[in-house]
Amino acid sequence: MLASSIAGCASLSKDQCLNGNWQQIGFNDGLRGLTPQQLDEHAKACAEYGVQTNFDQYMLGRSRGLLNYCQPQNAFNVGRAGQGENVAACPPNMQNDFVFEFRRGQEINQMESELESIRSRVVLNNSRISRNDGRIYDIRNELRRTDLSNDARAALLNEFRTHFINRSEMRLS
Repeated sequence: MLASSIAGCASLSKDQCLNGNWQQIGFNDGLRGLTPQQLDEHAKACAEYGVQTNFDQYMLGRSRGLLNYCQPQNAFNVGRAGQGENVAACPPNMQNDFVFEFRRGQEINQMESELESIRSRVVLNNSRISRNDGRIYDIRNELRRTDLSNDARAALLNEFRTHFINRSEMRLS
């Protein structure tokens, strides 16, 4: 059981290590904007199976993957998805465009998050208004009763005023 939990944390599976196409592994890591230190994680994972990494093939694949990762459209998508920026992985000539588009995507992510928060508050507020309106309706029905004592009627009227004021305040917020 311990071995399976350790393997679950490994960066590569046994099959990936044994059949390792290091150029493809590097390409996939580059596509995700991972740093070269990811190869150290792969080396640790594969050492358990007696497999050594191929640095040159990995770095060749990673550099090709980074060319895709560092594209402005991907940077925008990464920012919009709320993922972390890894501009340091990009070639210097691509970093400025990457950062610009990443931040544009990040701004949209923040606006979408704020919009979702506002929508949630509106739903919650509408639910409160509905409960409040329901109580106002119930109080009106109770006030129609002819067998209410003056104290009970006064208490209901006071509660009615409170709910009516709350209703106005809730509609404004």
